[in-house]
Amino acid sequence: MDPFNERLAQILAAPPELTEYRQWLAEQRPAAKGERDYLFTEQRSRFEPRKEDVVVPLPGLQVRKRGGTVGLHWADPHRSDPPADVALPSVSRREAERLIGAMDGERCMLEVGWDAGVKPATLARFLRATFGLVVFAPAAVQALESQLSGLEITRYPGSPYGIVRPYWENMIVVRDRINELYGAWGDGRELCDRLRELHVMALMGRTLESFYKPASPGADRGVAPGALLHDEPRLLETARGTLFLDGPRVKAPLLGGDRYQRALFDQLGDPEALAGERELTIDGLSWGRLVTARSERDDQFAPWFCPPRPIEPAHFDRLAHDLGQAARCAAREEHQDLVEAVASFHHGFVRLHPFHCANQCLAMSLVNDLLRRTDGAGIPHLVLDHWALRLSRPAYVELFARAVAAFVLVDDTPARRLSVLQERSRRSFDLVERVAACGSDSELDALLADEPEATQWALLSSP
Repeated sequence: MDPFNERLAQILAAPPELTEYRQWLAEQRPAAKGERDYLFTEQRSRFEPRKEDVVVPLPGLQVRKRGGTVGLHWADPHRSDPPADVALPSVSRREAERLIGAMDGERCMLEVGWDAGVKPATLARFLRATFGLVVFAPAAVQALESQLSGLEITRYPGSPYGIVRPYWENMIVVRDRINELYGAWGDGRELCDRLRELHVMALMGRTLESFYKPASPGADRGVAPGALLHDEPRLLETARGTLFLDGPRVKAPLLGGDRYQRALFDQLGDPEALAGERELTIDGLSWGRLVTARSERDDQFAPWFCPPRPIEPAHFDRLAHDLGQAARCAAREEHQDLVEAVASFHHGFVRLHPFHCANQCLAMSLVNDLLRRTDGAGIPHLVLDHWALRLSRPAYVELFARAVAAFVLVDDTPARRLSVLQERSRRSFDLVERVAACGSDSELDALLADEPEATQWALLSSP
C-alpha cells in the first residue's frame, strides 16, 4: 500500500479541535521554577472577563494620581480592613475616570470601552490591573455559581474570581454528564471509557473549544485529553540513593510540617505514612510506591509517589466496585457507608493517576456528586490527594470522613457559605502553624484541647 492510502484514514480521523487545543497549550507560558502556585494558596484573580460581561466597580472607588502614577483607591467606611490601592500602569487619569463612569451596571464590557472612548488595549490594561480586586462581573459569576458551587471545584474556600473561568465552565459540563451517567457506570472496562470521556470534557468542554490547562507541574510536559498514562516510572537504586530516570511521578511533600503530619498520622493509626519509602498493595494488587528519589532536574532528594504500572483491568474493576457501592448507599441514604465508599474510590483513583493531569478535579467531581445526593453539598478539594498518596486505605477513609464532617455546609446563600468555610480554613491554617511551633507533645496536647473547633477543621480530630 502506498503511504498516502496507508495514512489517509488516520489523517481524516484526526480531529481539528485536538490540533487547536495542542496549539493553544503550546502558547501557554510554562511557570518558572518556584513560581507555580498549583495548590492555589495565593489569592489572586484568575477569572477572565469577557466582552459580553456587565462589569461594575466597587461603590466609592476613587481615581488618584500620586508621583506621576495613576491608581484607584477604595476604603470601606463600615469596616476596619485596610484600604485597597491599585496602580494603573499606562492608563491616564482621564481614561480611568471615563472607564469607571461608564461602568453603570447595565453596559457590557464592549460598550464600556466604546462609551469611555478608550482603545481596546487601554481597556485590557485597566482590567488586568483591577478585575477581581475592585472591578467585578457579578452576573457572570452568579450564573456559574447557580449551576455549580465554586467551593466544590477548588482546593480552598476563596474568592470566585480566583477560579479559572473555562475550568469552572468545564466542571459544570462534567457534573452534568455525571448526572446523565449516574448509576450506569458498569464494570471496570465501561468505567474506564466513561472516565476518558469525562477527562476530555474537563480539558476541552462539551464544545471541544473551552480550553483549560491544569495547574499541576505535569501539564507543562504533556496534556493528552482522554488518553491513559501508561508510562512506567523507571528508578535506579544506587549507593547514593534512589535515582528517578523517567516516567510518571507526583510530589509527595509533608504539607504542614513534620509535627503536624506526625500527629495526624498517629491519630489515624498509620504512622508508617510518615516514612519516605512505602509501597501499598491491596488484595495482591499494587497501588503505587512512595520513594525518596532525585532526578536530573531536581536540586535534592525528596519524597515522590510513583503510580502503579502497568495499569491493570483489576484497578478499574476496584474503582467501579467502590463507585457502584457509593451509588447504592446514596440511594438508601446511608451516609456513613457512602462516605467510606467514596473515600475508597478517591484513594484508589488518585493513586492510580490514570491520566497525565487533571486527575484530582475529575475524581472530586465524582465524589462531590455523590456527597451532594446524601449531604446536600460537596466539599473543597483541600489536599486530600496528597494524603491519599501516603495513607493506607483504612486510615484515608477515616481522614476523608473528618474532611466531610468539617467542610460539608448546606446554605442557600453562597456568600454566607463562602464566609463560613473561609473562616474554618483560615483557623485550620493558623492552628497548623501553631502545631509546627510546638516544642513538646504536652504543649501540642494543650494547644489542641484549647482549640477544639480549629482542631476538627484541621482534621486532627473527629466530630
